Amino acid sequence: MSIEKDPQENAKAAQQAANQNELHDQQDHMYLNKENDPDQRTDQAQELEQEQEQHLDHEQDDVLAPHLTLDSESNPNIEVKGKDAEDNDDQAQDTGDHQPDEEEDGAIESDAANQNEDKPSATADETTLDAPEPDAELPAPKPKSKRKKKAGKTAEVLNPVKILHMVFDQAGGEQIKQSFELEPANAGDILYIEDNYSLGPVADLSEAEGWQARKNWWQSVLGLPEDVQPEVMRSDKMKLHQLFQQLEEDEDTVLWIWMGQNERDVAGYYYIISYLMEFQGRINVLYLNNLPFIDEKGHIFYPKQLSEIQPKEFVKAARLARVVTLSEFELDPEEWDKLSKSPGPVRLLEGGKKLSARENDYYDKIILDQLGSATMKLSKLLGLLTSKAKLGVPEYYIIWRIKSLIETAQVISQGEFEKGPKNVSLKATQGQLFVELNPEESEEGMEYKSVRIL
Repeated sequence: MSIEKDPQENAKAAQQAANQNELHDQQDHMYLNKENDPDQRTDQAQELEQEQEQHLDHEQDDVLAPHLTLDSESNPNIEVKGKDAEDNDDQAQDTGDHQPDEEEDGAIESDAANQNEDKPSATADETTLDAPEPDAELPAPKPKSKRKKKAGKTAEVLNPVKILHMVFDQAGGEQIKQSFELEPANAGDILYIEDNYSLGPVADLSEAEGWQARKNWWQSVLGLPEDVQPEVMRSDKMKLHQLFQQLEEDEDTVLWIWMGQNERDVAGYYYIISYLMEFQGRINVLYLNNLPFIDEKGHIFYPKQLSEIQPKEFVKAARLARVVTLSEFELDPEEWDKLSKSPGPVRLLEGGKKLSARENDYYDKIILDQLGSATMKLSKLLGLLTSKAKLGVPEYYIIWRIKSLIETAQVISQGEFEKGPKNVSLKATQGQLFVELNPEESEEGMEYKSVRIL
């Protein structure tokens, strides 16, 4: 084991050399005085030699002690070996046969224990995660979740146990009913909504005030007394009550809402859909908007009314049934609420499901254009408005508007409306003060009548 000398050791070595020189000087002095006192010289020489040996031993201890102390403190297992032991260790390290003895194993285990004591103890959470208790049961594997397939825009609607078909066109409902003979899987009850929500006031119908406003309008149109409830309102209210009750009690029942490309069907859909939010997923819509169909002659046409479609064509149309989406349940009632509060009691279809409001006199100009300057039977005028002008409004509304034109002196009439359309003759005044009706056929023959406009 090699020891490096520091400056303090060099100073001690110099001091030792000085002491030795002093000792030699004393010995020389003793040898010079030998002849005078030989006994005294011998005793003094022996004491000096003993003192010199003790002094050398102390010097070596002082030099070696600091190094041995430092090594033992840093590693208590260091053992000072002789030259033979160091040679044996080097030989064993070269051959790779050196094995740690039991003392070294004990020292290693002791060091490991000391290091574990120095480390902070693990928390309760770390202990649970890293080393679970032997008696703890492993958690059961979670079952694989079944992923739901996303429904596309034209997702196929599964045929449920019961289907209710809602229509706003009575003749169209009869055509759909005949199609069940060709496709029994689509069979179901037909629910006809009689009221036409494209006409008249429709704001806040769920409130008493809104309901009364529409009741008054119907009494004016039909000429009913104030104490008579319009049958159309009473009938629809009962039908909707039964519909909601069936949907609540029978979860296998779904509703199919049929819509043609006209304002009456679209307005009816808007009104009904606002009450069906809680049945979302069971409400389906079939909007036959701008779709081609084949008529009786085999020609392609684009119908506006369901009644124009043949029964066999409804079998194909039924495949277009789709579920009303959640966004439609949120947006469509808002659109209807906004439209119902717009000025104008007449609603027109502009395209898609877009409705716009107009005033009552919107259809008046169309009626006057078809009437022209000649005298015309009411029955003929109604036929022209339906077939040629394709007015698309019910007969009772047209008659109500004609009566309004008579009250404002824009049209003159002869006959009683209560006896039917064939008993009433009409002619437009065209702003003239004196208008003469053309000869009419009667049981008494030809008659000429004139009417003065006051």
